Amino acid sequence: MNDVVLRAKHWQVFMFLLVPHFLSWYTEDGFLSGILGFLCAFCLITWLILQSNELMRLRPEQDGYNMNWFLVDAFLMLSAYGYSTATEDPHFHISGTNWHADGVGGFVFLYVVFAYLHIHWFPGSLLYASQTGRRPDAAQAVKGFLLCFFWPIGVWFIQPRLNKLWEEKQWEERAVRQIGTDEKVL
Repeated sequence: MNDVVLRAKHWQVFMFLLVPHFLSWYTEDGFLSGILGFLCAFCLITWLILQSNELMRLRPEQDGYNMNWFLVDAFLMLSAYGYSTATEDPHFHISGTNWHADGVGGFVFLYVVFAYLHIHWFPGSLLYASQTGRRPDAAQAVKGFLLCFFWPIGVWFIQPRLNKLWEEKQWEERAVRQIGTDEKVL
């Protein structure tokens, strides 16, 4: 099975997400710092995408979750961040510390801000729905959103919940395989 995100421990995910962010603090070159900032955003968004994909695979019966919209928003966010890093356009700038847009880019920027918020809300909401079997209300969705948004703290709470879902799925699959056999389920 290809469920690395569900099996990974919280410290492994934390290090995966933190290393490029930490390295960007110690680079003197502005362009290299921008590349490392983009790599940090890429790693975070990749983790959120993989997490959401695995949760959708575990609980595909969840209504109201549009994975395509989520993926479009993630691609748009990465594209906007990459454009800003590569071109260093003074009228459209996105970095880990500030955001700025002028003119027509301002309209695109508004949707990029929404997309950035959406790519943090979606996995948090989906995690709650996968655990409970029902959609979260506003307060529960905000909790998941905040855990994803503030990932240096949230990863320590999200990843153990993902590990627990993976273990439950493994027990279910083992029980289904052993139906009709003389093996005991431990």
